[in-house]
Formats: sequence, C-alpha cells, structure tokens
Amino acid sequence: MHKVSLVRSALEVFQKATEANIDLLSMNSNKAYKVYVRLMFLRIGEIDTLNEKYQAQIAIESRWSIELDKISSNLSSDELNRLLHGKSISLMKYAETNWHPQLYVENALGDLKEQIRYSARKSKIDSQIYIREYRDIKGLFWEKLELHHFPSDVQDLSISIGSMFYNDKVILIADPYYSSGVNREAFIDQQEWSLYEHVDTQQRYIKEFLFREDNDDEEEEEDKGNGEDDNANAINNKERYRSILTVTCHAARRSNYFYWNGYWLIFLITIVSFCIFSIPPNLAANRLQICCTLLLTSITFRWTVNRSLPTISYLTTMDKYAIMCLFILVILSIWHAIIGGLIFYNTPDSRVTPASRFVHLDQYVLYLSIGIFILIHVILFIWLFCVPLKHRRQLKEKDIQYRRLISEEGHLIKKKSQRKSDYIPISIQN
Repeated sequence: MHKVSLVRSALEVFQKATEANIDLLSMNSNKAYKVYVRLMFLRIGEIDTLNEKYQAQIAIESRWSIELDKISSNLSSDELNRLLHGKSISLMKYAETNWHPQLYVENALGDLKEQIRYSARKSKIDSQIYIREYRDIKGLFWEKLELHHFPSDVQDLSISIGSMFYNDKVILIADPYYSSGVNREAFIDQQEWSLYEHVDTQQRYIKEFLFREDNDDEEEEEDKGNGEDDNANAINNKERYRSILTVTCHAARRSNYFYWNGYWLIFLITIVSFCIFSIPPNLAANRLQICCTLLLTSITFRWTVNRSLPTISYLTTMDKYAIMCLFILVILSIWHAIIGGLIFYNTPDSRVTPASRFVHLDQYVLYLSIGIFILIHVILFIWLFCVPLKHRRQLKEKDIQYRRLISEEGHLIKKKSQRKSDYIPISIQN
C-alpha cells in the first residue's frame, strides 16, 4: 500500500507540473507583443537577374503598444504633457534601456547601412501609447528571380522582416492603418524595368531547428524517473517558430527590345528557309548549301543574343523559340537531302519536270511545313496572351485598385482630421 501511495503522489506531482507548464505556455502566447510593421521602398537600384539580387533603400516603420509608466520616468514634464495630448516625442537611446522587437531583414546580403530612431505617440483611436521604430536601410537583398517567361517576365522584389524573438514573444503584423508602398520615381532601371504601384504583404512562420547536444544522453540517464525534468525538457525541445512578414513589389521587364532584336530576327531567318523550295528539288546540293548557311547564321545569332542574357540552368521562352526554329531548319535540311536522294535513285538523268511526282511531293511538304510553322506561332501567341501577359494585366488591375484605395484614403484623411483621429484603416486585396 505504501508503494501505491508513493506512485499516486508521484503521478499527482507530474500532472500538476504538466498543467503548470501548459498554462505557462498559453500565458506566453497570449502575452506576445503584436508589432505592426509598414515598409516603404524608397529607392530601388539595379536588378541583377543573373546573381538573383537587387539594390534597394527601404524604410521600416514598426510600432507596438506600451504602458505609460514604463517610459514616464525617462520623460520630462513637457514631453509627458505633449505625449498625453497626442503629440509625437523623440526617444533618445530607447533601445539601450527598454524592450524592442529586435527586427532584422531575413534576405539581406552582406552588411547593411542602417539608421534607427525611436519615438512615442498616443493613439486617439484606442488611447494607447505606441512606440515607433524607424529603420532606414540601404544594401543588397537576395530574391529568387524566375526567368521562365523571359523576356515577358515579371519579377517579385521582396523584403522579409523577422524578429529575434519567437512567435510566443513577438508576432509581426502588417500595419492595418498605414499601407506599405514603393517610390516609383526613384527607380534606376526604368529603361529596362517597369515598376508597379501596389505592394503585397504576406505573414508566415518559419520553423526554428533545434540541435541536440552531445551530453543529452547522460542527462537523460540522470533525469530518468524525474517527471518535472522530463516535462521541462519536452517543452524546451518543442518546435519553435518565428514570425516573418514579407513585403513585395513587382517589376515587369520592358521586352520590346528583345521582341524586335530576338524573336523578330529569328523569325526572319527561319522564314527565309521556305524560299529554298523555289530551287528545283533535283539540285539538292544547292538547297543544302543555303539551308546549312541559314542554320549556321541562326546559331551564330543565338550566341550573339545570349551574351546579353543571363546564364541559367533552364530554358526561357526565347530559348525554346530559338531552339524550335533551329529544329525547323534541321528538319528542312534533312528533307532536302531525302528528296535529292529519291530523285537521284529513281530518275536516270536526275532531272525532273513540273509534272513529276517528286515535284508534287516537294510542294506538299512545303505547304505542310508552312502550315505547321503558322500553327506553332498561333499557339505561341495564344500562350503569350494567356500566361505571361495575363499576369501583367492582373498586376495592372491591382494598381487600379490601389489608386482607388489611395483616393479613398485621401477622403478619409480629411474626415479623420476633422475628428482629430490618428490612424486611417486601409486594406489592400492580394
């Protein structure tokens, strides 16, 4: 009986410890700071599609609520009076003695030039004190740039903002009262890219991988039978997540140069190959000579065009079109060799007349090849309209919605200014 009572008491202790730890976790999740973030693309520099990076200068404005007594001791009477009346006050050396979310840019490359300042202001909507952190950042940022639809591609230029704290301490949320944006005037690559007005925001969580130390096996043997320690280790080894907020602007490549100097010239070189059928089919040597010359010309032109294109491991739309035209030239060269061989083996003097069956066969192949060539281009135009250009049309529609929302925000600003309100809610549909 004594052993049973000991077991029961141990189980009760274990259950109480488990409930306490679960309550502690729920309290931590409820106490997580909600940090509202707004990002502005102040300046976008060169977009390097080859190395998947771009230059930019951004401004990050984050705010979170705080109790007045936590900062009132460091404020003068004049600053405290201004703060209570809804005025913004500057906080010098705030991060040295007070809590802040410790934000960082997840997709930054190298060292960033960063300036940080803090201010406080009382919201006239919920009457809470908000600390505002302003970050002015300049540097290089990594972005996965897809070129499958080149030269009709649209690139997403994003900034991913994270916190050094886990999601039980800090949750990053897009500011519902002030929208993020992009400055289209300060865009360096305007001759090569066209920047859209709207931006998209996405909130996600990334899993933090925990590494097990070498002495964990020894600790397990020592802690074996101790319910509280086992439960604490289970909670500490639980998967943890970080809150990430991604703000994305969109840039479309100006593709007219590549249409005229890429697609059009390849099209002209290929279409000249059909003129070879005007040479009698018994003169296969002359046909093959011209067709091979066009083939070499197309290959040389392709290498010339590729010098201005990024080197990637997959084929772009222009690569597929150029290779398709090369295959057409190769197939036509094979046909000219076949028809020349048939005439040579089936005609005694290797001469043909317009009524010859080989001439009619050659004409059928000409009409068939022209029909296939036209059909391929019709399919290409339909795909181009329905896939790459459709994405551009969708982004233009988002720009129209964004301008409409901005105009509505302007009207709300006038109304809210009369009511002396601080924030104007605005939401952008992705």
